[in-house]
Amino acid sequence: MNAFQSLTIAALVVLTPGMVVSGEENAPARESVPRYQLEVGQQLVYEALWQYASTNEKYGTTDHTTYWVTRTNQDGSWHIVGRNEDQFFNGDAAHMDTSGNPARAAFDAFELFPDGRVTEKFDEVQSSDLIDLFVAIPADHAAMKTGWTVETSPVRKATYRLAPESDPASGRWIFEKTDRGIFSEVYPSNSRFLVYFDARRGLITRTESQSRYEDKGASGRGVTELKSTTMKDRAWAAELAQEADVFLQARTAMRDAEKSVQGGVSVDDAVAAARRALSDGRARVKLPELQKEFDALRSRLDDSARYLAQDQQEETEVVNKAAADWETTDLDGNKHSLTDYRGKVVVLDFWYRGCGWCIRAMPQIKEVVDHFHDQPVAVLGMNIDKKEKDARFVIDKLKLNYPTLKAEGIPDKYRVHGYPALIIIDQKGIVRARHLGYTPDLREEITKTIDGLLAKAN
Repeated sequence: MNAFQSLTIAALVVLTPGMVVSGEENAPARESVPRYQLEVGQQLVYEALWQYASTNEKYGTTDHTTYWVTRTNQDGSWHIVGRNEDQFFNGDAAHMDTSGNPARAAFDAFELFPDGRVTEKFDEVQSSDLIDLFVAIPADHAAMKTGWTVETSPVRKATYRLAPESDPASGRWIFEKTDRGIFSEVYPSNSRFLVYFDARRGLITRTESQSRYEDKGASGRGVTELKSTTMKDRAWAAELAQEADVFLQARTAMRDAEKSVQGGVSVDDAVAAARRALSDGRARVKLPELQKEFDALRSRLDDSARYLAQDQQEETEVVNKAAADWETTDLDGNKHSLTDYRGKVVVLDFWYRGCGWCIRAMPQIKEVVDHFHDQPVAVLGMNIDKKEKDARFVIDKLKLNYPTLKAEGIPDKYRVHGYPALIIIDQKGIVRARHLGYTPDLREEITKTIDGLLAKAN
């Protein structure tokens, strides 16, 4: 699956704990509005089919998600445990080819309020897609009519309004969603996304999406449907909640162990610590559902160990070594070489337009540029797009405040295989840090590294 495919498949909104719902100011007295109505022991099963097509290919995903309502909290929210499994396929829905595309699973827990607000304890909820389905609903009917906005991340918002097809008198509410933010700027589309809410059941029963990506010559459509609602024993639900926490805590410990490699811990020691965390947690659960999650995670740890070993080997080949030299041009044809920036801390930001995580990182990169604007620091965008117009489109839309260079062939010099990737080079031309992938605190990480290099020079 390429980056554009993975980005376009992510079509639902992600709610965050800092969510702000606007449109309620100076509203009249509250009128009847729909609210989620859940019951402890409830099991909800949703299935989805997303399909995309361009002039050259067809592809899509199938999706199966189960939610269990495990308890009611004192603040009126419900504790939800969820599991999702999606499968990417090539071709169309009638001729799915899943070869070479293993299914991906996500498991997490969060709190859902009757108005759709979501809070969570574990960081991975945001990337699991499990909270995507639950739309936040404003307090009164007036706001429903004028529309309301949900901040889904620092760089993304979703605006909702009551669709004309709605029939509140019968309990049939339909919300129409429009995305706002850097993704909608960089990946423009003509789209319509509808959320069907059954007020009598207090549940979202269906979503529909139709999109057309003009610059890519691609179109997409998707449907999510509530397939079943059943009841589980309350004692079983309570046990599920408890053992889910055991699993999520063990998973966090495993992730922390993996991250310790970046701090200098050997891969063998990090993997051993991760295995201990999973083994200890596995011994504490009895439900088959949680035992399977532990077993799957232990299996994935083997793949992670191989990746960590490769990454650590590549890091030793690059970090604390003289930076590979290069010469290239910017998009206007002006020549640049690494030696031009000797005496400065240099940050190379490798990216391309189809990399959604690259785009998400760019506001933080811009903040780094502003922070060091009067210091000997050079931030250079290293673009690998085959079409120059794609690079220029991003630069213009996001108003990038740092030069963008043509970087074809340069990533290999720094063992860059995934994106975004940042290489930090000190004033003497030695690579001192390598940041791979997106993190919410990327700006802080980069700033700390640069501050350290500037301090040594002084």
